[in-house]
Amino acid sequence: MTTPMSMLLQGDVGSGKTVVALLAMLRVVDSGLQCAFLAPTEVLASQHADTLTGLLDGLGVTVTLLTGSMSAAERRSALLDTVSGTADIVVGTHAIIQDSVEFFDLGLVVVDEQHRFGVRQRDRLRERAPVDRTPHLLVMTATPIPRTVAMTMFGDLSVCTCLLYTSRAHE
Repeated sequence: MTTPMSMLLQGDVGSGKTVVALLAMLRVVDSGLQCAFLAPTEVLASQHADTLTGLLDGLGVTVTLLTGSMSAAERRSALLDTVSGTADIVVGTHAIIQDSVEFFDLGLVVVDEQHRFGVRQRDRLRERAPVDRTPHLLVMTATPIPRTVAMTMFGDLSVCTCLLYTSRAHE
């Protein structure tokens, strides 16, 4: 990979952004790399972890949750899974940005509700990759803010719009 992806995925709530992100993550996991999925709240991180775990049932892809309110034993287990590479997808809050979190081989960073995080917070995850590779970045939002629009206009982010099409022919 010579140029890592840096893309904004914009779509309404319920339009399928998480499924699009999952497809990207599966591609990365299939290449032998890990993914980080950053959510702004523990409730949303838990929901994403549950959704991804359900969608991946039986595929052998492991999802690990890492949040600030975890017990010491749960946190230790999640950190071990992350650094050893046992966790294919690590879903979490700001807890996955902490210095104590090390990834085995990070290939993709997905940030949900990207406007809730600062540029430096998002970049801290990308810095967790091996020195010879910058991970891909997929930021998702239902409501792009002016700074995000500026980033797309000046070439810092590519844009992808997520639309869910349904057929009403049978109604």
